[in-house]
Amino acid sequence: MQHHILINICAIFGVATAVIIICRFLKIRYIIGYLITGVLLSPNTSDFFANMEEVEVYAEIGIILLLFTIGLEFSFTNLKKIQKYVLGGGSAQVFFTIIITAGLIWLVMRPSWEESVFWGFLYALSSTAIVIKTLQDSNKIATPHGKFILAVLLFQDIMIVPLMLFTPIIAGEGGDLWVALGLLFGKLVLMGGIAYVLTKFVIPYFLKTVMKIHSQEVFLIATVFIVTAIALLTEQLGLSLALGAFIAGLIIAETDYNHMAISCFLPFRYVFMSFFFISMGMLLNYEIFMTDLGWIVFWILFAFAVKALAGILAVKALGLEWKTAFAVGFSIAQIGEFSFVLAQSGLKYELISANNYQIFLAVSIVLMSLTPFIVSNAERIYPMFKKLTTRNG
Repeated sequence: MQHHILINICAIFGVATAVIIICRFLKIRYIIGYLITGVLLSPNTSDFFANMEEVEVYAEIGIILLLFTIGLEFSFTNLKKIQKYVLGGGSAQVFFTIIITAGLIWLVMRPSWEESVFWGFLYALSSTAIVIKTLQDSNKIATPHGKFILAVLLFQDIMIVPLMLFTPIIAGEGGDLWVALGLLFGKLVLMGGIAYVLTKFVIPYFLKTVMKIHSQEVFLIATVFIVTAIALLTEQLGLSLALGAFIAGLIIAETDYNHMAISCFLPFRYVFMSFFFISMGMLLNYEIFMTDLGWIVFWILFAFAVKALAGILAVKALGLEWKTAFAVGFSIAQIGEFSFVLAQSGLKYELISANNYQIFLAVSIVLMSLTPFIVSNAERIYPMFKKLTTRNG
């Protein structure tokens, strides 16, 4: 069909608009509406999108756009203000989650150590989009637990890059482990050097030349060119398009035109985000709820408990009070949007089976659906827990 892609995009956003309006009346978060839209349009639900490979292309586009906007809004100035929480709390949370998850899964399920570690990777990330939006809506972003959550989520957003790069290595795709790590390190150093040259010399000069025209439209086109060029460059180096998009966002954020870039792209951020979540929902086969409901419930409880415990331990490792620890732990006790990206990579490298991938998607979507309610009431959890333990004691 001549206008095949245009018709698909029209269908995606048309259905999304209708679903979001209904969700608004039912007071359901818009991100959940995007996921529902994806499930409705899934090749597993309807015949409109019959080609799953086409859906995966849409998902990759959504990932690239989402990572670019995150890189664009990445502020090193703001990071310095909470660097203790970012480096200390973020690294502790990711480390604790990977270790606890991999250890428990290996003890209970007895898979290979590669699969166990990969499941730890998947569980280490939380939903930046849902948690931050909920904190902003409830004016809790400046609270002690809000600042810690922001720091942890920022660290997780950075960690998606090395986790994506390590996935094929633990799958044994790189041959000898140390050789693969050496090649990976070499590629990262090379990309870092290229990024440095682009940031200091090429991109600022290029954008300065573009701005002599005094046209926002030309600036926008030039920015899109930069993103696609850097994304394709990283792919040529054997890395990923998503990594290139993230680096492009970081580079542009470091120029004198970062505020203009943000003003141009910020209105589209929610379009990018909706595209991502809709595409993720399209990958889910709803029949998994009928065939593996028991396992879905088990992994929901497992993921929630492990993520909450790891978050609490991370906060206590920095010596903060229990109330903050419980609020942080329960607020990030869901699986993040970038875990979807890792799961697709794990499916490609056979670190996760097709059926377990569907179970994982179902678990992720359910936990994401519960997240707004949990985050909004996170501060009440420790007082309730303390009251309950005191009464029983």
